[in-house]
Amino acid sequence: MELNQWVDELFEVFDEDRDGMINRSEFVELIDCLLQDKGIRMCESIFKRFDKNHDNAISKEELREMVIELAL
Repeated sequence: MELNQWVDELFEVFDEDRDGMINRSEFVELIDCLLQDKGIRMCESIFKRFDKNHDNAISKEELREMVIELAL
């Protein structure tokens, strides 16, 4: 599966309220899914790291950067 397609599918699944952003609670679920056994303890620092514009949400581009760095 191509990276952009994977990010689109992840975004569609985890943007539960369909507002075009991944909020903190949605992000926790996403990180739990991506990191599985590594745990949720890293969630807050990861969120802060990839929320580049500090708007308290993860945009699709921010998610793309996170997937490239953490999951590939």
